[in-house]
Amino acid sequence: MAGIVDKILIFLGMAVATFLTRYTMIALFGHGLSPRLQRWLNYVPAAVLSALIVPAALAPQGKIELGLPVASLIAGCLAAYRTRNVFWTILAGLAVFWLGKLIFPGL
Repeated sequence: MAGIVDKILIFLGMAVATFLTRYTMIALFGHGLSPRLQRWLNYVPAAVLSALIVPAALAPQGKIELGLPVASLIAGCLAAYRTRNVFWTILAGLAVFWLGKLIFPGL
């Protein structure tokens, strides 16, 4: 029973922490964000996504491995830069990955 109570307390604590961090931003900037801050905040999703994907692709075991995942990542980045389209970005990365698996089955 103590395990359930601990989980509920952790859940409620995280709910309060999330509420407070969001509320303080609304209270501080409720009148609107400056254009400079809005431009800066537009880069946050890309930065977070990059921080999650790049280490997993470049160093899946804790050390840098240049292989098929890196080639797929590069193909996806090039497609994203060229097309600015999520569909073509995903398709390019997957195409390079699966073609690499077919051509080089040992990778």
